[in-house]
Amino acid sequence: MTGTSIGTRDNPVPATPDTLPRGCYWFTDPDEALCLSPGCMARIQDPDAQFLCDTLTARLDRLTGRLRDLEERHEYANVWWQALSSVVRDHPDGQVIITETRARTSR
Repeated sequence: MTGTSIGTRDNPVPATPDTLPRGCYWFTDPDEALCLSPGCMARIQDPDAQFLCDTLTARLDRLTGRLRDLEERHEYANVWWQALSSVVRDHPDGQVIITETRARTSR
């Protein structure tokens, strides 16, 4: 295998039998037809099957973990924001604080 590029649907890799890259990718065959090649047998048999490629599975796991972390951070920030907003509203100068904050943030 001499091909190192992985094609996308918008930028497929021209391919011959000797230059096919590994993994899932888009390519144009010698007749210029646009083709998608699944990188593992499971995806060939069932397009909705779990990827068996270690690289894609590991990437999906990392991104899923990152999404979970971001969701937890967002939830924490939302709780903190609600508490802070409540304290500011209850403060004797709450309206002045809100007005000044809006002026500083141009909102």
